[in-house]
Amino acid sequence: MRRYIRPAPRAFVPAVLLLATLAAVPASARDWNRADDPLLDGVGLHAGKIGGVGLSFKFPLQWWLYGQATGGIWHTADNKQHNAGFEVQYLLRQDRALRLFVAGGIGYFYHQERQAVLGGDDLVETRHSWNSGFGVGVEMLRGERFSVQVELDFTHEGRDGSVTVFPQVGAYFYF
Repeated sequence: MRRYIRPAPRAFVPAVLLLATLAAVPASARDWNRADDPLLDGVGLHAGKIGGVGLSFKFPLQWWLYGQATGGIWHTADNKQHNAGFEVQYLLRQDRALRLFVAGGIGYFYHQERQAVLGGDDLVETRHSWNSGFGVGVEMLRGERFSVQVELDFTHEGRDGSVTVFPQVGAYFYF
């Protein structure tokens, strides 16, 4: 069985670091609590086993409770992958440039791989799983509108039933 390593997560970490570096502005311009512009809705990239991998949207459910929906599709001729995740984040603390939160979420992952077999029909292997979990995270405002999010979650992996501690990362632009 051939193992496939998705290219998106490998490329995601340097992109997050690049965004964080480019978005550095004076600390006086960074403030979650601005009355004139409260930075409520965000769009960005996220990677994790419960929150999903791909394009992500953050939106307030209450001022202290955020929803995060993430999904991605990677299809080639022989390899089809897609996922969707939803997470709820309860803010424990919010100061000028940092949010501390607890989170819980669920994610669905699908992977179908086709392998050519000599002298016969193609072999198609399909895997899918529902993951769920909870954990703690921080979101740091790195510019006037850019943020970087890091989480550490206890993740129940539906495919094999294991529970592991797994990180999640994200980068967002708030509008």
